[in-house]
Amino acid sequence: MPLADGEAFHPTTPGVLKVATAFLPAPGFWEGTPPTKGFEAGLAADLAKRLGLQRVEIVHVPFPKLVAGDLGGADIALSQLTPTAARMRHLSFTTSYLLAPPGILARTSADASDVHGLQELRWVESSTSTLTPILESKIRPLSPVVVEDRTKALEVLRAGMADALLLDLPVALGLAASEPGRFHVLGQLSDDEGLAVALPHGSANTEIVDSSIRALLADGTIGRLADRWFPVSMDSVALILTK
Repeated sequence: MPLADGEAFHPTTPGVLKVATAFLPAPGFWEGTPPTKGFEAGLAADLAKRLGLQRVEIVHVPFPKLVAGDLGGADIALSQLTPTAARMRHLSFTTSYLLAPPGILARTSADASDVHGLQELRWVESSTSTLTPILESKIRPLSPVVVEDRTKALEVLRAGMADALLLDLPVALGLAASEPGRFHVLGQLSDDEGLAVALPHGSANTEIVDSSIRALLADGTIGRLADRWFPVSMDSVALILTK
């Protein structure tokens, strides 16, 4: 559905929706070369169409810069971002487009079914992740490896220097599906985070992008994207209870 009369989106480049993202590739979210496949890739294309723009341009921005408000000249960011009070000092956020409980991505050799078992695993955590406080308060890992962002955390996990990493569940499921010989999803925790579109702080485009996300939720577009790219139901992943 096109924008109503009087509504207008003002892109940095006429006819183009510039989208910043940090993690390329991101299985299930950004796939292919160029990265035109995946949930967020599809969402970017649908959002551009709704905003009356002809194409999407991807801008790669390191995650620490992105959450500090540097979108590399892009109009919006789609990078599995969770709004927080700290991030809202540098970015403006829309309504969440996807609920994402914490999921435990682990090496295939690692297993646990309760908090005690999880504590015995070797963990890697990201200093820029909103999930790290949840990990520290609910699982309380012993001597985790601390790195800056998800890319470095995955390098540690792939190298066998850690057993587990807490990620948004759809992200964990995508990684496990793309590397089944290396990773599996041990379970999920009960906290829910929402992933949202980010814009430069105070952007005049925030309201129109937010209304567009709400419309894409209401007409089922986002639901169909989720069904396509996350065929494993998040409800089917075991819930590990914590205090």
